[in-house]
Amino acid sequence: MKSICLSCLLYTLKDKEIKDNLYIQIFYLWLAKLVQSGGLISNDLLQITVDSRTLEYFNSNSSALPVLLEKLQCSYEIIEVDPPSTSLEGMMNKYNITEYTQDVYIYCDIDIIISNSFHTLMPLLKNNTAYFCNEGLFSHDNYGEGFNQNIPANLPGFSAGKFIIAGKLIRDSLFNIIKETCNYSSKFYTVEQPYFNYAIYSLPRDIISVNIDLLTDYVSFNGIERYDKNKTIFNDMAGDPANGEAHLKKIVNVISLYISGVY
Repeated sequence: MKSICLSCLLYTLKDKEIKDNLYIQIFYLWLAKLVQSGGLISNDLLQITVDSRTLEYFNSNSSALPVLLEKLQCSYEIIEVDPPSTSLEGMMNKYNITEYTQDVYIYCDIDIIISNSFHTLMPLLKNNTAYFCNEGLFSHDNYGEGFNQNIPANLPGFSAGKFIIAGKLIRDSLFNIIKETCNYSSKFYTVEQPYFNYAIYSLPRDIISVNIDLLTDYVSFNGIERYDKNKTIFNDMAGDPANGEAHLKKIVNVISLYISGVY
């Protein structure tokens, strides 16, 4: 059985009060649902990237975090980063090159509710292959802003909120391209997602395989679109980038449906 390194990201902007950061509540719900449904086991690893101010907040205040982490069936690592000044700086921390020994690397935004075990996918994955979620067209600014001039209209656009990579060399190559390409003064609507898409199209296809169908089949949106109770793994509360209130409302609504047994 392939082992999993699951990565997530939480941050508070440098000029914001941490107590007002609704993504902390979102993180609690994400982690609780991961414990319940994610299926992580002893050979797996959860990597939590968090800025130093938010981490200090966890350490200095009574919170559910220690209890939730104790409920994990896998080990975990806290990766501390500097407090970001902008959402772009914050989101780019997801592309820091971290060490892991597991077979497969999965990144998942914390506004994505985990509905079934990640290990459902493991037998289907091929080595040296990157799996991305096809959401739209690269010509749309949500995916290709800043890069989408004079390109074929039918190229797919991919979500930067969830992806799976079987092969550390691919992960490192992708992350390095994103880091090298990012202009930190840019203000794209989907923050860093255009850099993510540009990097996918810059990967050397002669030595790396890219699959855009498999992961897509296991993703649903906002608890409605393509949701399958027995299959969906990534239930993505998509839309309104960096809007904590909007995402928290969606997540609370959908979590209530899980608790009641509707989902």
